[in-house]
Amino acid sequence: MRNIEIKAAISDADAVKSKAQELSGSEPTIIQQVDTFYANVSNGRLKLREFSDGTGELIYYERPDTKGPKLSNYIRTKFNSKTACKEIDQILHQIHGHLGVVKKTRLLYIIGQSRVHIDDVSELGSFMEIEVVLRDDQDIHVGEEISNDLMAKLGITSDNLISTAYIDLLLKKANKDGTNKS
Repeated sequence: MRNIEIKAAISDADAVKSKAQELSGSEPTIIQQVDTFYANVSNGRLKLREFSDGTGELIYYERPDTKGPKLSNYIRTKFNSKTACKEIDQILHQIHGHLGVVKKTRLLYIIGQSRVHIDDVSELGSFMEIEVVLRDDQDIHVGEEISNDLMAKLGITSDNLISTAYIDLLLKKANKDGTNKS
């Protein structure tokens, strides 16, 4: 699966939420997520995402750490029970070790073929992501155009864009603070 993604820090989450709701024409879906990232992954990133209902997903993805719209290739498999999530975490922890954990409350808005996330990330603050899910017949330029259009409509500028994942921001913060959060 492929999508075009951007990630941005936002200072006025309420304004972005209001614009996203207007564009989607509906209330957001509220999602509680805990992402456990694994260390010692030769390429890309590997994470176990657990939801408040006890289900989860194992997600492997590759994307460059650059600002602005970028291609993300990913593979995802779902787990339907907390027990399955715990067991896969134990296996992956044994093999790879934990890199760290990201906890967030995500508001999901669907706008056309795009997923707009407004995230309140524990210990970091407010962010937003746009994921333009590409169809098989679409090239990355179509996704970049859609992403850039949504950024403009949501009031996101290039100054807001960030290049790294939340886990990287948390690890950098922990190192700066002289603590280890993983």
